[in-house]
Amino acid sequence: MMNIGALANELRVDPLAHGYSGMTDAQAAVDLNAVYRTRVLTTLSSAQIYERTDITEFQSKNAAQQTYVRDIWGLGDSVAVGVGSKARTVYLAVFSASSNTASNIGAALAVSISRAEELGLGIVLAAHVQKARAQMGG
Repeated sequence: MMNIGALANELRVDPLAHGYSGMTDAQAAVDLNAVYRTRVLTTLSSAQIYERTDITEFQSKNAAQQTYVRDIWGLGDSVAVGVGSKARTVYLAVFSASSNTASNIGAALAVSISRAEELGLGIVLAAHVQKARAQMGG
């Protein structure tokens, strides 16, 4: 369900200076649904981490390092990988920050999203914008 209050606030405040006030309802909806923002994930599944680990780099590690990595692969569906997390610290200790593995995982953490998604609005339709503007009194 659309959060009309949050949408009205976005249209009124226009924090990214998109010029919503000069747009039609349809133009504002298109702008809000355009994918140009980035969300940085703080968790990945063990499977996602495994798939992004460069096998050649992994095989070049000693037995202790491989054990640490395998431990992370067994953590499940929601492995904390944000700044300061243990899994991130271990991976960067085993694989250098300039490794293919680190690059692969870093790329997986940056997800392209729309402004509407960033605000938790889902897909915004022109009718939603019209309703939000009506709520704003104009």
